[in-house]
Amino acid sequence: MMEQHYYKKAHIFWDEVIESVVIRWNSFATGDDFREPLDRLIEFAVIKKAKKALFDNSHILVMKDDMKWLSEEWLPRLKNAGIQYTATVNPTKSERNYGINQEVVEESATNMQHHEFEGVQKAIVWLSEIAA
Repeated sequence: MMEQHYYKKAHIFWDEVIESVVIRWNSFATGDDFREPLDRLIEFAVIKKAKKALFDNSHILVMKDDMKWLSEEWLPRLKNAGIQYTATVNPTKSERNYGINQEVVEESATNMQHHEFEGVQKAIVWLSEIAA
């Protein structure tokens, strides 16, 4: 049975095939609606002893305040949880979101291997090629 957690704006689950925790956003989220699922993802990663995480952000834009929290507080905790490889699926290019995501990649680049993709299939292929 697949373990999964549903929130108003996101679905978190363990993908056995690619051995990765996955968060799939289904709509725009800010504040607690954004942070609570991400905090749960870290807890789930620890339980599963995960080395990989997939973020399907194809339906979300991240606001500046949440992005600051993400890069300064959440990403270091994700790394401490044992995550070494992250893949992000972005919405079709919107300059605002693209610029924000680039900041996070640059700040976390020394800590984890991170790649961004425009389609979820490419992200899954990349993660599946990494031995956990």
